[in-house]
Amino acid sequence: MTEISFTSKIKPVPLKQFWDTAARIGDKNAVDFPWTVDQSVKASKAYTTNICDCTVCGITDGQNVLMLHLTPDNSSNHNFYFVKQFIAQNIKLGNPDLQGILIGSKLTKKSQDIYNKFSEFLKEMYIPYSELKIGKDRIHAAYSSLMDTWLVSSLKIDNLLKKGKTSIEALNETFQKTIISNADEIE
Repeated sequence: MTEISFTSKIKPVPLKQFWDTAARIGDKNAVDFPWTVDQSVKASKAYTTNICDCTVCGITDGQNVLMLHLTPDNSSNHNFYFVKQFIAQNIKLGNPDLQGILIGSKLTKKSQDIYNKFSEFLKEMYIPYSELKIGKDRIHAAYSSLMDTWLVSSLKIDNLLKKGKTSIEALNETFQKTIISNADEIE
């Protein structure tokens, strides 16, 4: 899976820009509470908000994104056989253009369980992915296939950008672990 034909961008943005983008995307493509697979969205653009101890997994082929936002507080989200079946029904897993991102989680057993299961799944499927793990505040994320860009925002990111921090500095200071896949770039 090293022959990715496109490169997704990850761009930390101020809150105002995120909320403007979310408004343009619309509620129809929002992955919202109660944060189970039933609220997942497959579309050319999608967004989700308030990522704390939850894990967001986004998988894109450059045309569409499948965005899942799973809370560790719902026991059905820990049944990963069901989660994997849901993903397999919504995207072509053999597509060599697939790329992923994992955002969120906290250092609790229940939260790490979901994050680690997503990570193992992406590795099993040879889907390259970036990680923005354990944010220091509530994280918001959006994806647009038109720009092939992940927008990531939070109050901390907003403040860091206002202080003149670079995108990578904002990500590194907001997340405990920031790993950018070779298939992605920071904007």
